[in-house]
Amino acid sequence: MEQLNPLYIILFPLIILGLISTFFTVKQQSAAIVERFGKYNSIRQSGLHLKIPFIDRIAGKLNLRIQQLDVIIETKTKDNVFVKMKVSVQFMVIQEKVYDAFYKLEYPHDQITSYVFDVLRHELRQIHKK
Repeated sequence: MEQLNPLYIILFPLIILGLISTFFTVKQQSAAIVERFGKYNSIRQSGLHLKIPFIDRIAGKLNLRIQQLDVIIETKTKDNVFVKMKVSVQFMVIQEKVYDAFYKLEYPHDQITSYVFDVLRHELRQIHKK
């Protein structure tokens, strides 16, 4: 009976792992960001895709569907009464802006909340002044 070469025992699992990690899928209404050696390489839309194993990696995936963010705002009225409002903001990542959404925004929900809070607080002050 012939014995297996130890080199085959090491190479076979590596080849199988490499083949498995070559293919990946991106779900419908999603986008995947692929980096090569830590640098941006491409954005992949939904479907079956290939990447170079051990060189390319999926840095992240973004949801392209409409999402809802609830923002609770507390403001003071003209007659010194505090009012709490719940505002629902619907937003989505535009397909052409996936790069910006992934690399330029650190905490998008917090940034949207802050922006909505500032805009509504300004608008509510304008209403109270009238």
